[in-house]
Amino acid sequence: MPQNLKNFNINRALQRNTIQKNLAANLIRHEYIVTTSAKAKKAKPFIESFLTDAIKQAKDVQTLPAKEQFSKFRAINYLQPPDRVECGNKIINEIADRYPNRTTGFTRLIKLEPRLGEDKAKMSVIELVDSDYEIKFWYTAKVVARMELQNIAMDDITELNVKKLTEKRINGEERFRDAVETCKVEFFKYNKEVGEVEDEAIKENLKNFRANMEYHGGSLKGTLLVSKKHPTIPRELKSDPSVIPPSPFLTQKK
Repeated sequence: MPQNLKNFNINRALQRNTIQKNLAANLIRHEYIVTTSAKAKKAKPFIESFLTDAIKQAKDVQTLPAKEQFSKFRAINYLQPPDRVECGNKIINEIADRYPNRTTGFTRLIKLEPRLGEDKAKMSVIELVDSDYEIKFWYTAKVVARMELQNIAMDDITELNVKKLTEKRINGEERFRDAVETCKVEFFKYNKEVGEVEDEAIKENLKNFRANMEYHGGSLKGTLLVSKKHPTIPRELKSDPSVIPPSPFLTQKK
């Protein structure tokens, strides 16, 4: 008997598939789910594959009449029967329009603190990217809001995170600016009319700066994303890149 089938249990396989389908349905329904890291790592590839096929087919059936959409929308059959109508309608009417230029990479996995209790299980979040409930989006907005209140420039890593979060999002820059202003009010008690932070404890906390401020617009700006293990030298730009040098094999003597 092959080694991979020696301990195979059909009941465990069916239970595992059911868990993955339920996680996929809840992710579409709530746009983020909190589960253990073991389940998240196992389920993420299957959820990603399902969303890739489902969103691709949803874009094709959007122009069809409502009665014919589900007959052509075969990817939704991956989910449990009670979840197909609700999740299918949300994918067709909402989620498919959110990703006009994205063909894959619809989910993100973020690690959390261990769960409180006896087991102390490792927890993670699976979320849909470019959604209004995206944890990384709001965390980055909070970081940028703090930097602006401290009157310091963004470092290289923060600029890269902002670029990734806004480049494929519809009206990404405007929505990110709105999120930054919201974080100023909610997390730092910033009064827009007065133009300053009202809470004294938060105001004292904002006086704490990074140990090395040269990364924020100083001499170390642009060095955080450079590889220290494999230093590279940028290539020189050619004056006329359209000119192709002759092949050395043409000059060889016959």
